[in-house]
Amino acid sequence: MTQQNFHLIGHQICPYVQRVIILMIEKQIPYIRTNIDLDNKPDWLSKLSPIKKVPILVINEKQILFESDVICQYLDTVSPNSLYPKNTFLKASHCAWIAFATDILNLVAKLIYQDKSLNEVNKTLASIENKLTIIESRLSDEGGFFEDSFYMVDAVFATIFRYFHVLGSLTNSNLFYGLPRILKWHNTLAKRQSIQNAVPINYNELLLTFIKENGAYISKNIKKNSA
Repeated sequence: MTQQNFHLIGHQICPYVQRVIILMIEKQIPYIRTNIDLDNKPDWLSKLSPIKKVPILVINEKQILFESDVICQYLDTVSPNSLYPKNTFLKASHCAWIAFATDILNLVAKLIYQDKSLNEVNKTLASIENKLTIIESRLSDEGGFFEDSFYMVDAVFATIFRYFHVLGSLTNSNLFYGLPRILKWHNTLAKRQSIQNAVPINYNELLLTFIKENGAYISKNIKKNSA
């Protein structure tokens, strides 16, 4: 890969930023990083991205990319040892499952930002569980997705599974229940250095604070515990 300077702009626990970081760690791509406060976005953010969201990748201090999937595919293309299958169909299939994972992530976001009642929370949890059941049926008994190798699709799902411990404690649920293949997959991914290093060591604490600040229904349990 031709030497380039990469500046990643993100938020310290954002799952979309995590996707990029995991890829860069796996492929040993050097970068510098700037974290921003999502509740107090700097004015210069809109100059870099029309959607005013992270991650943003600044290349050689002049070229700019936004949207995590676009950034990941760009970085994968310009560096060796792809995290996508070589086979055209399999690559497309992986991308389709990444899109499916994003649907689950949107439901997680709904729990954190939008759901204001127990009924809404339970409906969202049921939707997440239904999607996880579909994935469970696709996994091998070894807990891998398609093959034994580590791919971008693994990285994306790892960022979702990372939520489940905290969400379970706030909703009195176990999103891994009855899903032994997903649980095995999660446990395998959680041991991987790139997955661990994509977030701060106090991730769960930061996530709880983030949930509390957004004030959705599940944040009430945090307030009760801290009262």
